[in-house]
Amino acid sequence: MWIYTPWQYEEYPDKRLETIYVFDAQGREYFDIVHSTVQFLGGQEFAFIVVGIESPFIEEKNQSRNTDFLPKATDKETIEKYGDFSGGADKFLSFVKTEVVPFIDKRYRTLSERVAVGYSNGGTFISYSFLKEPDLFDAYIAISPNYAYDKGQLVERFSDLVPKNLKGEKFVFISNSNESIETAERWAGWSESNEKVIEIIKNPKFKSRIHLETKDFSETEDHGTTFPIGVFYGLKTFIDYQFRTGENTTAYYDRLAKQNLVKLTPEFVNTLAYECFWNQKITDAITVINWAIEKFPDAHNLYDSRGEFYEKAGELEKAKNSFQNAIDQLVKYKEKMDKEEYAKKMEYYEGNFQRVSD
Repeated sequence: MWIYTPWQYEEYPDKRLETIYVFDAQGREYFDIVHSTVQFLGGQEFAFIVVGIESPFIEEKNQSRNTDFLPKATDKETIEKYGDFSGGADKFLSFVKTEVVPFIDKRYRTLSERVAVGYSNGGTFISYSFLKEPDLFDAYIAISPNYAYDKGQLVERFSDLVPKNLKGEKFVFISNSNESIETAERWAGWSESNEKVIEIIKNPKFKSRIHLETKDFSETEDHGTTFPIGVFYGLKTFIDYQFRTGENTTAYYDRLAKQNLVKLTPEFVNTLAYECFWNQKITDAITVINWAIEKFPDAHNLYDSRGEFYEKAGELEKAKNSFQNAIDQLVKYKEKMDKEEYAKKMEYYEGNFQRVSD
């Protein structure tokens, strides 16, 4: 098992982090790509502990990645194809749930949010875990998953999925590459099975239970080249969904604060709003900053931030009012602040107010 902690984990000893679990980590490059990519996508604020779980090949023990990742087959042809090197998904899932996750949560400062990343048959496994143990992970990034296995066993399992068995909303990312039978016989049924699962999840009955994102790389990538780009888009869409969407961001951090897992401060919630703003999600930034102001109504800088967001949105009257709010709140702190700091802040806020008033 490989474990990566980002610099934020060491820099802020009280900070807890979400965890990404990467399967197929016997190939070190899969683990390395994930922890390297997320550093570029998370910015300064959003960092993750990354755990790589190996599934090594041990011939004398009939052990391989397929043994760990694939559920027991029922089709005769599939059984003959894989022999003893398949069918251990339930055992492996139990190992992850009862040994790996508790070990990580005990040893490291984790939050309850867990992301699973799986490629090819690893994508099959995390999808299987979604169906069998939906509370184990909160987000699933399945890159070119093998849903054709055992004559579409996973397709049938998804068909039987009941919305009420899912607590809260799960994030699911599914991608594909050029996996067509015209390319090679081994890809028979891959594209069709992938499409069937996506259509099942798109059913309106899952609207409030599954947030689905898909990416089609069939025109540019084959099965061997799709992992790096799949990881990039999978993690990017998850981070945008979880941390740069107004409704999700506020609900998530309200829950963490209620559980005493994170301490909300004016500076921190302001950063959350700017994460949306810097990523061109202005409406979401306004949602987050209004939530922040409700929590910290005396924080003058939050009103200034809201003014900036409204100005960017072209709502100049609202921007003007927000900048005035910042000035009014700052005045209340005049006696408590350093004179030079107060003067600089006031000059800055008044400049913003004047800019949208002209």
